[in-house]
Amino acid sequence: MAYNHGREERKWRIWKEAEEKILRECGIDEVVIEKIRTDDRADFNSNRRFY
Repeated sequence: MAYNHGREERKWRIWKEAEEKILRECGIDEVVIEKIRTDDRADFNSNRRFY
């Protein structure tokens, strides 16, 4: 099965929105949430290049 970027992007976005909702409910600062998002996006892009 070939890598489908659109499907993987959607799955990643849904996962991130759910994770960020939990972080906001716990009172995590928006700056920290943005840093986590940036790092996770870099990881996603790295995995994408691999596949």
